[in-house]
Amino acid sequence: MILAARIAALSVVLFCISAATALAENVSFQADGVTITGQMARPNGPGPFPAVLVLHGCEGPGALESSTIGDLAGAGYVALAINTLQPQGLSNACGAGATPVHNAAQYATAALQWLSQQTYVVGNRLGIVGYSMGAMAALDVINPPGGPPPSIPGLRAVVAYYPSCSAHNTDINVPLLILDGSADDWIPPGPCQALAQNAHAAGKPVQIVTYPGATHAFNQPERRGSRTVNGHTLTYDPQATADADARMKAFFQLHLH
Repeated sequence: MILAARIAALSVVLFCISAATALAENVSFQADGVTITGQMARPNGPGPFPAVLVLHGCEGPGALESSTIGDLAGAGYVALAINTLQPQGLSNACGAGATPVHNAAQYATAALQWLSQQTYVVGNRLGIVGYSMGAMAALDVINPPGGPPPSIPGLRAVVAYYPSCSAHNTDINVPLLILDGSADDWIPPGPCQALAQNAHAAGKPVQIVTYPGATHAFNQPERRGSRTVNGHTLTYDPQATADADARMKAFFQLHLH
């Protein structure tokens, strides 16, 4: 298991990402001997700023994560997208089961601690946004299967795009927003809808928005039209994407400021 307490920065390489942000950075750090790499974008100015960790899906980091960190930096957040497959020796984890997800949750916990230690970050105002496998890892961070919810210092909000919720219960104490689609044939929305309903009844801070007709990965900006992955239909939905992104930013604005 990766213990987030032993983290050391290794390298930072700077490059431009957009006019809205000063710099994007290739970063790497160590957690108990495992090197974790990522791409980070920061707002202009010295900060400190609240920070959001971005977790990719089973195909690895791509255009969606790059777009997300740029958008979040433009909205005033330090945004870090880590690669959770590389330290596992994987380039793709689609169909690989639960182990890559659980490992990704450990890397995410380490990355949150690393973020909290940076001088340009408000260490007690941290969030996570995850997509598919990354969303499941985010749920593992706040509600690990078979164990009590851990205390993650500074973590105040989690946004999960089309996760699987079947392994999780309502013992969730970090505000959680789930965004999924009614036509998702890879991870059907029923278990997450049931989790949100039961959590709400228990007074837990869980919300869900299920977009009618939207499929899995409905917000992939580089995937215009439809495609098939592992027998599942993925269709880009611009209306659902725009609404979900607005809700994500509003959720972080509410809980991280």
